[in-house]
Amino acid sequence: MRAFFIRPFGVKEGIDFEQVENVLILPALARLRTQYGLDIDGGTTGEFIRQGNIREDMFRLLVTADLVVADVSIYNPNAFYELGIRHGLRQQHTFLLRAKGTEAKYPFDLQTDRYFAYDYADLEGSVEGLAAALRSTLSVDPKYKDSPVFQLLPNLRPHDRAVLMPVPLDFQEEVTRAQSGGRRGDLRLLAHEAQGFEWETEGLRLVGDAQFKLKAFLGAKKTFEALRKAIPDDLHANLRLGSIYQKLAAKGSATDREDLLTRSDVAIRSALAGAAAPADRAEAFSLLGSNAKTRWLDDWRDVAADARSRVALGSAYLADALESYLSAYAEDLTRYYPGANALALLNIQGYLAQRAPDSWEAAFDDADKAGDALRDRDVCAQRITSALNLTLGIDPVLKVKQDQSDSWAAITRADVLFLTIDKPLRIQNEYKKALAGVRNDLFAISAARRNIEIFESLDLIPDKVKAALGVIDEALAAADKIPAQERPARVVLFTGHMVDRQDRPPDKMRFPRTDKAEAKARAMIEQALRDEMAEQEGVSLGIAGGACGADILFHEVCASLGIPTHLYLALPQNQFQVESVQHAGPDWVERYRLLCERNPPRVLQEDKALPRWLADKRGYDIWQRNNKWMMFNALAFDAKHLTLIALYNSERESDGPGGTAYLVKTAQKWGFKPIDLDARKLLEQ
Repeated sequence: MRAFFIRPFGVKEGIDFEQVENVLILPALARLRTQYGLDIDGGTTGEFIRQGNIREDMFRLLVTADLVVADVSIYNPNAFYELGIRHGLRQQHTFLLRAKGTEAKYPFDLQTDRYFAYDYADLEGSVEGLAAALRSTLSVDPKYKDSPVFQLLPNLRPHDRAVLMPVPLDFQEEVTRAQSGGRRGDLRLLAHEAQGFEWETEGLRLVGDAQFKLKAFLGAKKTFEALRKAIPDDLHANLRLGSIYQKLAAKGSATDREDLLTRSDVAIRSALAGAAAPADRAEAFSLLGSNAKTRWLDDWRDVAADARSRVALGSAYLADALESYLSAYAEDLTRYYPGANALALLNIQGYLAQRAPDSWEAAFDDADKAGDALRDRDVCAQRITSALNLTLGIDPVLKVKQDQSDSWAAITRADVLFLTIDKPLRIQNEYKKALAGVRNDLFAISAARRNIEIFESLDLIPDKVKAALGVIDEALAAADKIPAQERPARVVLFTGHMVDRQDRPPDKMRFPRTDKAEAKARAMIEQALRDEMAEQEGVSLGIAGGACGADILFHEVCASLGIPTHLYLALPQNQFQVESVQHAGPDWVERYRLLCERNPPRVLQEDKALPRWLADKRGYDIWQRNNKWMMFNALAFDAKHLTLIALYNSERESDGPGGTAYLVKTAQKWGFKPIDLDARKLLEQ
């Protein structure tokens, strides 16, 4: 998140506003990061502007900032001008403060607004209070407006921030390359690095969509949650999160599933509150329908067969799911997904009502009303069938041209025919045609099967179920021959010291260039790996760099133990050799070359300079980036267990933020189990 400060510059009327920023405002933002977990940074116009029109930059910063802190202690034309612009363009997250004792100078037009009064004689004593007040400001309901302009003009809409904060082209290119290569870890790194820039929200949106398309849902969840934290009512973020929570719920335990479905409902309803376009509203209602359908299935799936129909018909979630799907289809009749789901549930409801008429009539005042409702349901089903026949090109007279690349439309055509005709052979042929286009897509084939399984579980239309499942199961059997990427049980990330350079002072040495030190390092690494192999489900994969010393030893030990490893290099192979291997001598160079032959490396970037879009990130270099890159790639495997093994000497870890200790601290925050190997033993004679 980005904060922007509106304030006078220098010392004016006895107040040093530079000191107010440095002693009060910046420490309060730091408190938000450390105490409240908010990733927020900021500054004034003077800090950000490099060249060009100062007003243009100022306008952009006032619009794009997630939080604006305005010091209105004195009459300062520039400060009031900027505050007025902010109030006119953004409806919330503008925070006013002033020094105590300046009430007489406080402008009349702002006297009705809330503000924070600080004691200029004790700025440090006001930090905690300011931090709490800022957190409260950032946590307000998205509908709350602190701008008097938006309060007085309720139909006024905030300016689109995306227009003023285009995502750098080279960042967009990195996202495209990562998505094209299926590099989920790289996308997680890019999402992390985008935070703090003016274009943060649009960068997160770009990365999140790439992750979503790759079905990297855990990474996409983190990305869109960060976007929603910055813009709580963001329509796109809430729709995506509604879908992501739903997909994660399908793989979770019963407890986790309900929690995720509830989160999904909350996100979807937040999206609905701000959605005006029929397509967006249709998507939101469809997602609500899917959540209700999942709960409906949970209600009766494990019930005894003789009671299943009654429980399924009586579940309130059936009505909820049907209502949501019908609402979605009513919003946009070109969306065949909610229409087909509504049609399926209407058919199921009709079949179950015929089988258990007493249960159906129990929901109505009398039998006549129950019969009327059943007839209304039949009429609705007929109308939806006609509309879907047109949309999907099934109608024998009016042939709507179909997108042949839309495999989901083809599967839905088969689903509609399954529901509406009584010809098992025709149904078989339609599913064969539909599944031919997704022959290698286990997800799509499995989704088609789940639709039919509902009818099978409820013992409905068995002849048609048998015909459809016969074709679908053949497709599943063929797709199963394609090796699937399994979720690793345990991924071990490794970091450790390089062999010391010859010019390293004796009191700074960490990994002496001796056979004895190498043997000790190898033994410690091997023992740590054997211990991890003995844990539940063992070790599936190791990840490490390729520097001389600990990194290369890790790869060699893993090879001897039968653990596959991935090799990550910050720089291209030859350049990395010069930077991090060559100083240790020809033996280490040869081992490095052999390692690269066995494990073709992934390379982070072409040279030591950070990409242009990243060059302004303070306190950041290629080595720090490389550590995070490896860590996020380890996280992207979605392993059941994550371990970080670190061989380092904490007393002599002084090589900056890109060092081993930095990765240890960072990985612990992301849930890695830490295993510290004491590199001081390498110094023993």
